[in-house]
Amino acid sequence: MLREMILFSLVFACQILVVSYYLPKLMLSRVRRVMENYPPASYPKLYPQSIERYGIGLSVFAWAHRVVLMLGLLTLAAVLFWVDHASFASDGHISEAWPAAFGMIQFLPWMLLEITGYRQFKLMREANASSPRRAELRPRRLLDAISPWLLLATALMGLGAIAFDFYVHDLDFSLDRDSTQRAIMLVLTNGFMLALSAWLFYGRKLDPHQSAADRWRQSKVQLKSMAFVSMAMSVFFFTRAAGDVTDIAYLDAPLMSLYFLAIALLSLGYSLNRLKPENLDLEVYRSDAVGSQGDALPR
Repeated sequence: MLREMILFSLVFACQILVVSYYLPKLMLSRVRRVMENYPPASYPKLYPQSIERYGIGLSVFAWAHRVVLMLGLLTLAAVLFWVDHASFASDGHISEAWPAAFGMIQFLPWMLLEITGYRQFKLMREANASSPRRAELRPRRLLDAISPWLLLATALMGLGAIAFDFYVHDLDFSLDRDSTQRAIMLVLTNGFMLALSAWLFYGRKLDPHQSAADRWRQSKVQLKSMAFVSMAMSVFFFTRAAGDVTDIAYLDAPLMSLYFLAIALLSLGYSLNRLKPENLDLEVYRSDAVGSQGDALPR
């Protein structure tokens, strides 16, 4: 029990600090840097709403993560000191429901930020309704943005996880079996990410001012991030299947916590690291911006 407590405490503490402190700090620093270096007076197209509203939004985002951070620390303390209570443990082990439930709470402020971003782009399009549209110089191809080998590895890992799961459960395809439900979940999740990737890559440009070069760069980052997340899911489902036939129940809670940590780093962390403001063409948001060298895709 002691080794489970130590392992869970270390991994869960990392989940709390990375998702609810480190990554939000990076995001806030990035947005504030943009607001300081690209003010509304010189870059009005970047701010379809008043600067005060963005300040309020940043404060709400920061406080939401502070609340979640405190909730996580309280949850960790509760598990540490009252793990013997029936509500916190099952069969002598820490329930994986704790890091899973907390992980979903952790992602709520990020989901709110994503929704706010879509509203921002909608306001930009409304303000830009009369501006001329510029076509990209050459068509974009999916395999130019992401390596075929990465796509193949992602598909093989998913199929491998499903095959292994059914193999260790004697090829029982009953709908009430965990292996079948995990396979369905993996297929549906990957299908959703594939559809989302196609929409982001081929669909209408969300930001009407974004240069073609920046959109190309963003598309590549998003596609790779989704591939990495899919691979992490396959690894996690593989470990769940292995746990059904081996005596590693004490790893259920740490693995669940590690799974949410990996998802956060491979999606939010990867995007924040690859799409830094200094690497983007923000001159397109100037009041006198007529064009940008980024209108042509990189070769």
